[in-house]
Parts: sequence; structure tokens; C-alpha cells
Amino acid sequence: MAFPIVAFNHDQMKSASSGSYLLAKRAKFDDISARLLALDTTVLKDIKDRMKAGEHVKVETPEQKACFDVLDDLDAIGGHVKGSITSKKFMRNEVWSLLSFAGTRKRGIG
Repeated sequence: MAFPIVAFNHDQMKSASSGSYLLAKRAKFDDISARLLALDTTVLKDIKDRMKAGEHVKVETPEQKACFDVLDDLDAIGGHVKGSITSKKFMRNEVWSLLSFAGTRKRGIG
């Protein structure tokens, strides 16, 4: 039973590495690196605490925008990892897009 879990874990690590490599090859890598180095960790911690408490956090300051930009960059990596929250979010968006494009049929109840 342990082999499938180890194999899946290895596949996740490989996907994360591939996603990181693809991010490093992007033209925006220097911008992403600069944003990461200039990130205000107190603002990031405040956002984390507020989200953990269930609050919907809206961007109000440039420092908060920088934190959300870094989170978006990390989502780009997480989208390549099978089973990650980001890949599930991407799949959910694809399903909604398909339903929106194809339309849904109305069924009569009764």
C-alpha cells in the first residue's frame, strides 16, 4: 500500500520542480524575484492571519498588492502539481468555462 503513496508523492515533487523551472524561464522572473525580496513579511503575516480567521481580504495598500502578486506567482507553480489546491481551482474554472460555453440543459422536476 505504501508504494502508490510514495509514487504519487514523487510525482508531485517532480511537477513542483517542473513548475519552478518553467517559472524561472519566464521573462518576468527578475520582477518576481525582486517582489519576493522586497516583500513586507509583517503585511504578509497580517493577511495570513486575517484569511485564517475567515475574513475576505481586499487589497488596500501597495504592500498588500505586492503580497497578493507573489501569491499569484506561487499559484502558477502550484497549478502544475497534481492534487494541489491550485490545480483543483484551475480544474474547477475549466469545468465552469465548459458549462458556460456548452450551456446546461434544464430538466423538469416531477
